Amino acid sequence: MFVFAPITITGYWLLTNDKIRRLWLTVASYIFYGYWDWRFTSLMLFTSTVNYIAGLQIASSNTLPRKRFWLIFSLVGSLGLLCYFKYFMLLLSTINTAAGVFGAGHVIEVPNIILPIGISFFTFQAMSYTIDIYRDEIDPTTDFIEFTCYVALFPQLIAGPIVRYRWIMDTLRNLPKKLSVENLNVGLFYFTLGLVKKVLIADRIAYYIDPMFASYQGLAPIEAWLAILGYSLQLYFDFSGYSLMAIGLGHLLGFKFPQNFNSPYKAISASDFWRRWHISLSTWLRDYLYIPLGGRDNRAIALAVTMLLGGLWHGAAWTFMLWGAYHAIALELHHHLKKVPFFPRNRVWAQIGTFLMVTVGWVFFRPPTFEASLTILTKMFNFPGLFQSVTLQPALIGLIVVSMLWAMVAPNGVELIRERRIELTPAWGISLGILTAVCVLLSRESGPFLYFQF
Repeated sequence: MFVFAPITITGYWLLTNDKIRRLWLTVASYIFYGYWDWRFTSLMLFTSTVNYIAGLQIASSNTLPRKRFWLIFSLVGSLGLLCYFKYFMLLLSTINTAAGVFGAGHVIEVPNIILPIGISFFTFQAMSYTIDIYRDEIDPTTDFIEFTCYVALFPQLIAGPIVRYRWIMDTLRNLPKKLSVENLNVGLFYFTLGLVKKVLIADRIAYYIDPMFASYQGLAPIEAWLAILGYSLQLYFDFSGYSLMAIGLGHLLGFKFPQNFNSPYKAISASDFWRRWHISLSTWLRDYLYIPLGGRDNRAIALAVTMLLGGLWHGAAWTFMLWGAYHAIALELHHHLKKVPFFPRNRVWAQIGTFLMVTVGWVFFRPPTFEASLTILTKMFNFPGLFQSVTLQPALIGLIVVSMLWAMVAPNGVELIRERRIELTPAWGISLGILTAVCVLLSRESGPFLYFQF
């Protein structure tokens, strides 16, 4: 906020040559990523190189088999890297567990592989480029720096949104010459609002619920509900906060990134939720997995595979796949129930029911093991125990109430700008400035963004 972003953004606007500006953004983005661990910048460079070469080869191929060869080449290269760093340990651990069932004991030594932050995001981003070329939806770029800039663009590099090349292709090739007042105002508005979501809401909730999950076995039923409700809201404000900050930084560079959250807790059904939650991922899965698997014509199988793999995308644990299966079942049930004449159509009750459905699903997302998830779930549905006397934390309850009203009733930041077209007056600037100062003072108590681990 005080060193990297000001230097990078100022330098970007002071430069005049587009090639140099793209190089500036690329180098800055690699420095940004390398600040965590410089060794892993090679993975991003490898993914960029593989997809850049494959894109050119696909576009120049005259036969379908040759096009397919280069598409497979890019997918194997990208997914192979992702699978090794993210899922190899899970595979070996699963083999050891299966061997233990048959009395073979520990048969394979499981190495400790460090998961590079954001690898799922930049891998999916690079893959979308190559697949779109294969489908003849875009032409490849012949400028390697332009492509590496696209893959590594620092505002959304670590946790999305997953930006497709065709969405920002024109801007990348013809960078804006000056920062408009509108982009400046909107960028600062989005960035500050995202910072507030992260520091003042998500991190405050985490302060109370992290100890509850750490001692989940001793939770009373009502505490289990408060913990999972708190996590449901923490995850939303944390991730949507990052997305808003990324969109805001994009505006400060002249890029318009897609909206990643559209008030998902206002959803009135499972399918409506997935149209609003992590939109860049859900549309990626729809366009590159669900539809190729048959879409509506093969709905049950396509939906099951998409959601199971979508769950596994989030982490190398079977609990994530279970979470994906849970949502696949919810989506399939909604498809059938919406045809039932007496199924309730009241929007308020539908919204509350969808929120509870989604919240219960987070039980498989937050706890580290299936045993912990099952324990918390059992406590939540121990209805007689809900009335036992426990000492509750008023601050946590207050945070949950305020954040639920914000998430389920109030308009979101993108809606305020793009639909309601609010005027960002000096009063807005003063208010956001004060909130930024408060966030900076509390930033030492903040934890990492939750989606960094994915």
